[in-house]
Formats: sequence, structure tokens, C-alpha cells
Amino acid sequence: MKKLISYFAILAAAATLFACGGQGVAPVDTSKDPDIWKPVGPGEEEKPVEPVKPGETYYPKASGSFRIVSYNVGAFNKYMSTKESTEMIAKMLLEVKADAVGLNECDSVNTRHPGENQVLNLAKRLGDWQWWFGRAMAYRGGAYGNGVVVPKDVKVLGKYTITLAKGAGAEQRSVAVVETDKYVFGAAHLDHTSAAARLAQVEIVNAWVESRYRDSKKPVFFLGDMNDYPDSETIAGIKMNWDLLSVTSENSFPSRGAKNCIDFIFHYKNSAPVKVVGSHVMTEFYNGDVTMASDHLPIYVDLQF
Repeated sequence: MKKLISYFAILAAAATLFACGGQGVAPVDTSKDPDIWKPVGPGEEEKPVEPVKPGETYYPKASGSFRIVSYNVGAFNKYMSTKESTEMIAKMLLEVKADAVGLNECDSVNTRHPGENQVLNLAKRLGDWQWWFGRAMAYRGGAYGNGVVVPKDVKVLGKYTITLAKGAGAEQRSVAVVETDKYVFGAAHLDHTSAAARLAQVEIVNAWVESRYRDSKKPVFFLGDMNDYPDSETIAGIKMNWDLLSVTSENSFPSRGAKNCIDFIFHYKNSAPVKVVGSHVMTEFYNGDVTMASDHLPIYVDLQF
């Protein structure tokens, strides 16, 4: 009985999400993160980028497979200007033919990047992809959080944000969720200072997926920077409800001399099954320098479903 009460307490916390549609869920306050986009450099034209060598990639995608990418983009300004990083990452994602991308460490209209919704900026550069910014916390007059981008021809059914408890951690965290007619996709960035906070955040994620998508007829994915290692309690807690899809024999952080595997892609066990046909941490691109684009390396999983 105590366990049941605890479960519903967690579920109640998870229900403090802000949703675009969805029965019994409050609408998002879009005034906090307006859908504004402005050029990221003086005189910049509002048009998508084109890969320099669109026919070449170090990571060919099998015909008929679906490619998920998870990328901590470091607010697009770790080692170069926001404009340069945004355009480079857009070219890299087009080069590898990503089908759905989860993003961590994104700014929205704050004083670090005035007037810029970084997730929307990237979506524009990809060719007017669809996007969602999931606010984790207020930051410098705007917001900071996670994002999801999917191609413009995908049928999106809903977008919402799950608020994750700060607890003993350093910052408020979140999951940015996009639901399409074919899959559900949630991008998160767990706390970087406290194992206890990460475990509490994982409990909310597990309660959310069990309550909303149990026995889903389409696959549900959870991915991002988990700030912990493959053999950690954090990952063990996630694996209670999720299958780990991404490679763990390759490291994703830091981008220069990677030593740690802390970025992951998961599939919810009680949703439609998927088959993994490939997974790698991406270290080489024809259309960008991955050691400059961010302090993390992007990871991918190729699937059939």
C-alpha cells in the first residue's frame, strides 16, 4: 500500500507538466518562450543550410531504418559562436539523415542569447523542421532546457514538457516530449551534481510513461544526457522500465578525448517493439568539426519498427 501511495505521489509530480493538447493537461504558457526567430548573425538570410557534401557520411543509414540522434549541444556556444555552431550542427544532422533529434542545453530568449529560441533556430536551419522547446528552468530573463526537432512532413499529434523535481540537485530539469502518429520521443538532461536527484527524476519519468503510454501501439523513446555511467544506479533505475538501445562501448563526453559514456537512448519496454540495426557515437563528419560544435559528441541508434 505504501508503495502504491508513493507511486501516485510521483505521478502527481509528473502531472505538473505543461502540454499542447492532451486530456486533463494544462496548456503551456507560450508567452514565456515565444515562437520568435531572428537571424543568428548580422545580415543572415532566413533559409535552411545545405550540406557541403550531401551524398557522403561516415555513418550510412540502412535502407528503411529510422535514425534517432541525441545531442547535448552545449547552448551552441562552447567553442565557437552560436551562429557557427548552429549551422554546423544543422549540416551534421542533415549529413547523417537524422529522423528525430533530442537536444540538451538549449537557451530560449535569455540574456545569454538575446531574442533567440535556439531549438527553433536549429529547426529553421534544418529546413523548417518541427520543434519543441521544453523549459527546465527560468534563466537570465528567459529559459533553459531541452528540445526535440523532427522533419516538417512528420505528423505531430502533441508537444509537452514534463517537469522533473530539483530535489537535492543543482537545477530544475525537464523532459521535452513530442508525440507523432508513429512514435513518442522525450529528451531529458538529468542533474549533474546529485545521484539522489537523478534517481528522483528517473522515478518521475518512469511514472509518466507507465501512466500515459503503457501498452502503447507505437514505440516510446527516452534519451539524453543522463549525467551518469552505464553501470550506475541512475541507469539501473531507468532500465526497470526501458531497454537501453545505444552503444555503451563508445564514449560521448567530452568531445575532445571522450572518456565518459553519459548520453543514452532508451525504448519503453511496454510499447511497440523495435529492432536495433546500428548504434554509434559520432566522431567524424564531412560537414563539421564535432570537437568544436559542442563539448559532447552526438550519438545515434538506427531502428526498424
